[in-house]
Amino acid sequence: MASGAAFVAPPTGAHAVAPAILAVRHLAKSIGDGSAALKVIGDADFIVREGEFVSLVGPSGCGKTTLLMCLAGLFPLSAGSVSFVGAPVDGPPPGVAVVFQDYSRSLLPWKSNLDNVLFGMRRVEDTDARQKRERARELLASVGLSDFERHYPWQVSGGMQQRVAIARALASRSRLLLLDEPLAAVDAQTRAEMQDLLLELAARYRQTCLLVTHDVDEAVYVADRVLVLSRRPTRVIEDIPVPLAKPRDQIETREHRVYLEIRHTVLTRIRAMKHASP
Repeated sequence: MASGAAFVAPPTGAHAVAPAILAVRHLAKSIGDGSAALKVIGDADFIVREGEFVSLVGPSGCGKTTLLMCLAGLFPLSAGSVSFVGAPVDGPPPGVAVVFQDYSRSLLPWKSNLDNVLFGMRRVEDTDARQKRERARELLASVGLSDFERHYPWQVSGGMQQRVAIARALASRSRLLLLDEPLAAVDAQTRAEMQDLLLELAARYRQTCLLVTHDVDEAVYVADRVLVLSRRPTRVIEDIPVPLAKPRDQIETREHRVYLEIRHTVLTRIRAMKHASP
């Protein structure tokens, strides 16, 4: 079995001592009112440290996207709290960006790819128009789209559209990037390329990332930690470190003994919940 993706000790270094950028305490969320209310999130409790890449996985329908929307300040909480860099989240906070699964709807079709990225900078006030344009072009180059600045989203492939969406999220000077199954709609080859791109951009821009995904292989491949969620009403039932060195490799990392062990553990937990009695 290949061993190019070296094993390292569980996180006791940079990520372990970094400050918590996101703190989730006893978060609960119900949809609806009174006796008809559906309790989606029961008691979610975890932190994300600055510079980490954390994956959220769980059974289908457990409330992963609902949880992410609560973290982004887009859904009000029923109980508990979310804080971002120490401040309570009671609406979309500056410094948090979201990349949605349905990138075709999140991009503005009447704006060019470059203008879509510039749109992400509309709240950046300490930079003039020329600097913003330079920054937007740099970000499009970083996602491999230098030759597509003047194209519109509907003129490029789905994978390219998602690259534009990621560049726009980075353009907002986000400190925390929330990713809601952003690669679910692209083909397998593009998905692998995008996973590596996300890791590269996270390292280059020192980005903290929280990824919701139904793909366990993807969750383990990109993450420093994998949070396993229970069935609805969801809570975190396991917090699993992924002690594999970065940069990662689509062949060697996925063949590594530690990767396979973590993948097995996560799949076993999810399967057990699927077959357990309510």
